[in-house]
Amino acid sequence: MIKIKVAVISDIHGNCVALKEVLKDAEKNKVDEYVFIGDLINDLPFGNETLEIVRKYSNKILKGNKEQYLIEYDKYKYDWKNIQFKNVKFMYNELTEENLEFIKKLPICLTVEYEGVKILFAHGSPKSVEEQLHREKRELLDFYTKGLDADALIFGHTHEKMWYENINGKLVVNAGCCGVSPHYTSQAEYIILEIEENKITNVQLRLIDYDINIIKEKIIKSEILKQDKVLMNLSFCAISGKGMVRYNFLKEAKKIMFEKNGRLCVENAKGIYKYMKLYDDDIWLGLAEKYKKYFVF
Repeated sequence: MIKIKVAVISDIHGNCVALKEVLKDAEKNKVDEYVFIGDLINDLPFGNETLEIVRKYSNKILKGNKEQYLIEYDKYKYDWKNIQFKNVKFMYNELTEENLEFIKKLPICLTVEYEGVKILFAHGSPKSVEEQLHREKRELLDFYTKGLDADALIFGHTHEKMWYENINGKLVVNAGCCGVSPHYTSQAEYIILEIEENKITNVQLRLIDYDINIIKEKIIKSEILKQDKVLMNLSFCAISGKGMVRYNFLKEAKKIMFEKNGRLCVENAKGIYKYMKLYDDDIWLGLAEKYKKYFVF
């Protein structure tokens, strides 16, 4: 039987530097196929460069919630003034028309069969780019594996460390986070599936080093800091060993926003932007002042 190696890469978030190192590692490991499962762009400001690389390597590509933010902004052209929202506007204005049209056509899930092994790939869940399948959410994992018409379910989105296990006779894999993993310093996660004799014989959990100083220089050159330093500092915290800074910042913003307004997003938020949670500027800037000792920009 033919042995096939499949690289699954999730949550790049525009980190083309990490992506390049991951692809070098995959090539050294003689990977045959590449599947990209969403959140390709948005957060780090290198959307076009990242998409050009992804499109070169595969046609098995999913959209994530980060792509959906841009798609819905293109549809509605929101006029929100929030500082937090300027990051999305920057990304939208930077994307080429070709790349914008490309992400609009991406599916939310994809079933691929390799040598008799059927795999369902999703970003969040088979139902939604927003839904998170955390390892401790056993009821959700049970729901999606019972009666699953595939041998494996593979997803990302949660930014948990990579993991896999068998549930209801199905292989379940969280492919981790390539671009902005909060668990490491300047390291990218991805997985390699080894398929042989009509089964997945091995799941490699790969952790790859990349140069964080290159990211820092590229952020400065991108001019995104003229739009909003806060979210870019939080994203840089996520890749430089201070992942809890971003987590605690957003957790606190959520708490203050609800206490202040009784809701978690701007009043006229629509669609996926209700999930994104846009916070009031005074909350955003107040917390930026509180957390500024952790910021590098």
